[in-house]
Amino acid sequence: MVKLMPKLWERIMEIAFQRLFFYPANEPYSTTSGFYDYGPVGVLMKRKIENLWRTRFIYELGNYEVESSIITPEIILKASGHVDNFTDPIVDCLKCKKKIRADHLAEEKINGFKWNGRIDSLKEVYSENKERIICSCGGEVKDPYLFNLMFKTGIGGNIVPAYSRPETAQGIFTAFLRLFKNHGAKLPFAIGQIGRSFRNEISPRNVLVRMREFTQMELEYFFSPSKHKTENFSKVKDYKIRYLPRKGQKGTFRDVQEISIGELVNKGLFNEIFGFFLAIEWEYYKSVGLDMTKCAFRHLLDGETPHYSKGNMDMEVETSYGIIETIGNAYRTDFDLSQHQSYSKKDFSVFIEEEKKKIIPHVFELSMGVDRMFFSILEHTFREKSREKDWEWFDFPPVIAPYEVAVFPLMKKDGLAEKAKEIAIKLRSIWTILYSENGSIGKRYARADEIGTPYTITIDYETLEKNTVTIRYRNDSKQERVLISDIETKIKDNLIKGKVVL
Repeated sequence: MVKLMPKLWERIMEIAFQRLFFYPANEPYSTTSGFYDYGPVGVLMKRKIENLWRTRFIYELGNYEVESSIITPEIILKASGHVDNFTDPIVDCLKCKKKIRADHLAEEKINGFKWNGRIDSLKEVYSENKERIICSCGGEVKDPYLFNLMFKTGIGGNIVPAYSRPETAQGIFTAFLRLFKNHGAKLPFAIGQIGRSFRNEISPRNVLVRMREFTQMELEYFFSPSKHKTENFSKVKDYKIRYLPRKGQKGTFRDVQEISIGELVNKGLFNEIFGFFLAIEWEYYKSVGLDMTKCAFRHLLDGETPHYSKGNMDMEVETSYGIIETIGNAYRTDFDLSQHQSYSKKDFSVFIEEEKKKIIPHVFELSMGVDRMFFSILEHTFREKSREKDWEWFDFPPVIAPYEVAVFPLMKKDGLAEKAKEIAIKLRSIWTILYSENGSIGKRYARADEIGTPYTITIDYETLEKNTVTIRYRNDSKQERVLISDIETKIKDNLIKGKVVL
């Protein structure tokens, strides 16, 4: 019997578990699907991904960051529409009693079927295909119904109904008036947040792609409805991205175009603010190591776009699992602030000196999923065994590599380990350092490559004689001899250039 090679995403998962990037939460207790913990290696990389986002979207643009509460009173999520509309279609199996995503089951059983988002149409499909749409156990399923995806709880002995937040955005909207008044009372201004969100998925699957607890990086850009331009647009108007227009989407057909941000704005597809952030997102994705020939911004179709939105654009990434959405961009108009004004009975309008009137600001929102991006980076930077390297490894850009530098003594004895520890301690004030003295030097090089460490410093007998070390470059395994006093300058220069070959 021929043993089938596991799919790439399955191999990535095995390596991730083995090398402590991530692993199932609560493992000793027959884990509940949809929850994953990040290990020591994964935490380092995840934090660097998040901090690079802070640099690009908060610090460099002069924006602000907040950290809002996770537990959210029901009234807030009633205003945002989550209580009534944050649902997935579900069916129950009459035989095994399992709950199944109704749209996924229909797509699996009926070739070419794609749900249009309306529960009535899904019920009709099930009614017409009762014998075909059955559970994997062979059991008959009930009619589809909508299931709310939020985790419900209560505050103060369930006196106040509440939920674990399904997104980080609402904490920004409810704090808008305070934030606006304390930061100059001028538009535009933007508030970002990185934090955990929760969705009670019926069918969590494929590791980090569909989870019940995950991390989001979101930015809300508040601006006057009469001011759709930004002074930064001139910097990005000629910047090219891969774009999937509405007319280029038909079934599995995808006609992706390469087009400049300026051309898209001139076509009236979105405003300058929207276009500016698409360019920043594209550049950010390049910097974290994604293969941009496998990425594209998809213009959501009419039926997928919320009624209050003036345009939605998702970043989609090709993986061995399939095409996954990793960023959502939306021009949300004044919907969120108007809803909170209506439900809270507080005035969310603000006086704009330049316009001599009060307005409710419009909002552009970008929402990035960290975990899906993390998964995509692992897959896009994964490198197979080769003649040069008899092990699999990750080609992470140095800016997000878990450890920038590994420090290894050639051997434990003769003072080499002591000298290596001395160098490692000094370098830890600058970079994350992987130190190891166990096993052969070849195996340690392999382990460093397997978790994507760009540079390895080896301390040998010549180090004790001449105060020199060997720097090994991950991508080509070539080595360079430098003075101990020159290590910092040499590696900093390579990190700035993103250079991982000699």
